[in-house]
Amino acid sequence: MVGFFRSGNLASRVFDRQFLSPRPGATVNTVRQFYENLVPSYTIYDIDCPDYSFRKFTDDGKYLVAFSRNHQDLIVYRPIWLTFSCHEECDSHDLPANAERFDSFFKQLYSISLASSNEYICKDFFLYMECHQYGLFATSTAQSNDSSATDGAIHGVPSIEKITFYLVRLEDGAILDEKAFCNDFINLAHSIGAYLYEDLVCIVSLRYQTIHVLQIRDSGSLVEVRRIGAFCREDDELFLYSHGQAAQGNSFLPGIKQRLLSFIFRKTWNEEPDQALRVQHLKKKFYFHFQDYVDLIIWKVQFLDRRHLFIKFGSVDGGVTRSTDQNLAFFAVYNMETTDIVSLYQNSSEELYSLFEHYYDHFHANPQNSSHEKFISSHSNSVHALDQLRTIKNKASSSSQFVKKMMASLPYTCQSQSPSPYFDLSIFRYDEKDIVYPAICKKKLRTEGRLLDVDVGWNPMVTIFHVWSGSYGESRRTHGSTKGKHGENERENH
Repeated sequence: MVGFFRSGNLASRVFDRQFLSPRPGATVNTVRQFYENLVPSYTIYDIDCPDYSFRKFTDDGKYLVAFSRNHQDLIVYRPIWLTFSCHEECDSHDLPANAERFDSFFKQLYSISLASSNEYICKDFFLYMECHQYGLFATSTAQSNDSSATDGAIHGVPSIEKITFYLVRLEDGAILDEKAFCNDFINLAHSIGAYLYEDLVCIVSLRYQTIHVLQIRDSGSLVEVRRIGAFCREDDELFLYSHGQAAQGNSFLPGIKQRLLSFIFRKTWNEEPDQALRVQHLKKKFYFHFQDYVDLIIWKVQFLDRRHLFIKFGSVDGGVTRSTDQNLAFFAVYNMETTDIVSLYQNSSEELYSLFEHYYDHFHANPQNSSHEKFISSHSNSVHALDQLRTIKNKASSSSQFVKKMMASLPYTCQSQSPSPYFDLSIFRYDEKDIVYPAICKKKLRTEGRLLDVDVGWNPMVTIFHVWSGSYGESRRTHGSTKGKHGENERENH
C-alpha cells in the first residue's frame, strides 16, 4: 500500500488524493490532516458584532449559540462559511468593508425568550444532542445560602428556588419540553451537574443527593426513567410502605449510601483472610472511619455506558466549592440495573490512575454514533499525548500529589473538549496549559496557543502558527508561519 507524502503544498495534496488510497478506516483521519495546510494566518479586529454573550459552536459546526446580555434570551446563528478570499497576503490586501461585519459570516436563525423576569439563563450550561440537533439549556433563580436543611436536604448545601431545563430544537428554536426542580441545588457552572450520553441525561441534585436519569425521546420529550438516591430500585419505596416502615423512613440511610457502606465493608472483610485478625481489621479500617463514610455526599456523576455510572463522593465543602484537589474523595462505578457498586477507588489510588492512563477514552464515554467526539486526542489513542502525560508525571515532585491532581478532573465534564483538528495531537502539538477549553474558559486574559507540526518530528523551531487572545492592542494578534519539509519555503504573517 502506498503511504501518503504529507506535502506542505495544499494543491499538491489535493492531487495526491486522487491516486493515493488511505488505509481502511482511516479516510476521515486523512482528510483531517489537510488542516496542516489550513491554519489561521490573519485576524480582523473591531468587528461590528452584536452585544451578546457567545457560548460555543456545536461540535458539527452547524450552530453558534449565544445569549442576550440580560441572560433572558437564546440566540442561535448559522455560519455562512467562506465569504471573502485574497490572492495576496492578507496584511497587504484591503478586505471589503463587509469583511468587518459579523453578519457577513453568521446568519441569525432566531431569538427566543427562555427565562422569566426573576430567572436567568445559565450562560455556562449547554449540551448538544447531535443526532437530533437538540440543545439542552438551563435557567435558574438566584441562589440562597441561608436555606435550612429540611425534608431530607443536606445541611450546608445552598438552595435555588427554581431550576428549569429546556430541550430546544436548534433548527427552528421550538421548545420541545422542560423539566423543573424546585428548592434544589444543581451545579450548572460549565455543565458540571448534568451529563449527556446518547439519549440519556443524568442530573445530580446536590441538595437532595439524588441522581435523576432522563431519556430524550425521538418526539422531543424529557422522561424520567430512573431516580437514584434515597431509593435505588423502583419498588423500594413501595416495599417500605407495604411493611409499615415508611414512617421511620428518615432513620434509614439513603439507598445509594447503603450500597457504598456495604461495598466498603465487604472489601475490608475480604482484605484479611485470618479469621482471628478480621475483627480487629474491621475496627481499624471500617468502624473507625464509619462516620466519615456516612458523611460522604455525591459530588459529580457521569455515564460510562448505558448501564454504568461513575460517581464521585466527597465532603460537603468539596461538593459546593470548586477547589477539590486536596479533599479526600472516592470514585465508585455503579450498575444501574443491579443497583450494585462494582468498584471503589480513593482519589490517590495508583490502580485508578493506571486505568485512567491506559483507558482514558472510556472515561469520556463518547457515543458510538458521534461523528465528531471520537476524534478527540487522548493519551490512550495518541502516543504523542501519552508522551506528554508521562513527561509531566516524571517532572512531578510527588507521585501521590500528581495522581490526586489528575483524578481531580474525574468524572469528566460532558462535551468539555473540542474535536477540532487543531487539537488533534496526531497533527499538531501544543501545550495543554495554553489551551482554554469552553468548560474552563476565561481562566487567562492572555493565552498563547502554539501548535507545532508533528510531521517534522516535533521540532520546536518549526512553528505552524501562534494565536494570542486578550485585550485589543499589541499583545492581541495572530501569527502564522509555515516551513517546508526541508526549510525551502518560509512565510510569516503579522
